Amino acid sequence: MKKFILAFAMMGFLSACATSADSSIDVVYPSVDFEIETLESKPYIIEIEEEYIPLDSPTVEVQNGQHHHPNGVSFVSGLVSEGEAGTVIKKYALAYNMHGVLLSKTELPDEEVVIETTPTIYADYQPVVSGNYYTSSRVTRYGYDCYGCNHDTTTQRGGTSAGIQIGYNEVRQKDGSWSEGITYEGYYIIATSQSIPLCTVVEISNHTISGYGIQSGVPFKAIVLDRGGAITGSKVDLFIGSESDPTVKMGRKKTLDVEIISLNKRTRTNGVFNCNV
Repeated sequence: MKKFILAFAMMGFLSACATSADSSIDVVYPSVDFEIETLESKPYIIEIEEEYIPLDSPTVEVQNGQHHHPNGVSFVSGLVSEGEAGTVIKKYALAYNMHGVLLSKTELPDEEVVIETTPTIYADYQPVVSGNYYTSSRVTRYGYDCYGCNHDTTTQRGGTSAGIQIGYNEVRQKDGSWSEGITYEGYYIIATSQSIPLCTVVEISNHTISGYGIQSGVPFKAIVLDRGGAITGSKVDLFIGSESDPTVKMGRKKTLDVEIISLNKRTRTNGVFNCNV
């Protein structure tokens, strides 16, 4: 079987190559034309070698208003495209004699290929899916006994928009039991606008809230179980048990960051609502 090779068209260059059989071959940059020949036609074997040189890592760009998703929410941001590091591909012609000794290594500048680095892009108007995030325009607090809330003054209990019953320092869990505190299945309860589906689990960070196990500046997980007439856009309302309970303190910061963790189904069994978390 014939093996295809590249042979130099300039015999003067080949003569120069033949004088160098040293293992430390310098890279030179002549302008040389090549043609494909068969092994029997020339006494020099030319092989092409490629070198891959990585470029800088991708930068991060926020391009708001340019990548609207058809199911996007105006205040929700997320990853649009993952950047990739670019590469420079250099090619070299390696000349060997018939004994396999390397005579020269010649860079082919005209054969160089540059694949540019592409940035990682984030944008707003993205869908409510795991990994996307937003910053609330405002954070407030409410209790089961808030003004306009439908609660029983005798039992000191009320209900959320998701159908989960809440009370003063207690919340009904999935198994029907009442647990002391202000969490549902371990998640703190929040009210959001209808843009964020009920039963969505989120992680809240960059806040100054404290009380009932929440520590200022420490991220905590919450679940969307409620709505509210004044809760529009990116606002967040945190359930604190009772309006008169001073245990939860909001701190000075009036906003917080919200990351979507998971979207979960709302179920109903024998008239009882739950979130499948």
